[in-house]
Amino acid sequence: MAATRLIAMHVNKGKTVADSLRDRTTYVLNDEKTEMGEYVSSYACNAEIADLEFAQSKQEYFRITGRKPKGDIIAYQIRQSFKP
Repeated sequence: MAATRLIAMHVNKGKTVADSLRDRTTYVLNDEKTEMGEYVSSYACNAEIADLEFAQSKQEYFRITGRKPKGDIIAYQIRQSFKP
């Protein structure tokens, strides 16, 4: 049976949103953990440049609505784990 987790990603102290997103996606794309990316997928974005697409989406949202989200959550990661 698979176990799933929804993980909130926050802005790292002393870093910008873009830097924090880049750090998180670099960690998620780790070749050793993902069998050279075999277990990485994405929805409505390119996994290789997801950090840039997320940052652009946040800027576009602010431009259109004028609203900034409350708090420091910048994205969510869905993680699935399977027993060996």
